[in-house]
Amino acid sequence: MSEWDELSDDELVALVGEAVAETDAVSDRRREAARGAFAWRSVDEELAELLHDSALEASAAVRSSAEGPRTLSYAGAGLTLELEIDGADVLGEVVGAEVGATGVSVALQRPGVDEVTAPVDAAGFFRFAAVGQGSVRFVVSAGESSLTTPWVTL
Repeated sequence: MSEWDELSDDELVALVGEAVAETDAVSDRRREAARGAFAWRSVDEELAELLHDSALEASAAVRSSAEGPRTLSYAGAGLTLELEIDGADVLGEVVGAEVGATGVSVALQRPGVDEVTAPVDAAGFFRFAAVGQGSVRFVVSAGESSLTTPWVTL
């Protein structure tokens, strides 16, 4: 067979047609891998942008006696998520156009553990108690809008 760039349009279309017709040649495992890879095509648009993390401030690297809660801010999809980690508790606020609507919630996700969901009140506030340390991410669902934070270690 000749190189693909030496083929005529008709020959190339015929080869593509043969490849598409070979459905048995593609295993279910490969199909699932392809679907997973396709889902990652827009990951940058789906993940919220970290606006602020108090643990990354220059003064946070210096040990001090006045330790306060850690604060994180994320923005994306027309929503802003403000978090305050105080010990094992996470207090938060969702700011955005649809926050006053009913059904707005925030899910806390951990690897290998069922997610925990907290309702958001009319002012946009929510709370997770006894979160503990480890990797987490937050998913805000607000009507048509959704915001997913990158994984962060608490």
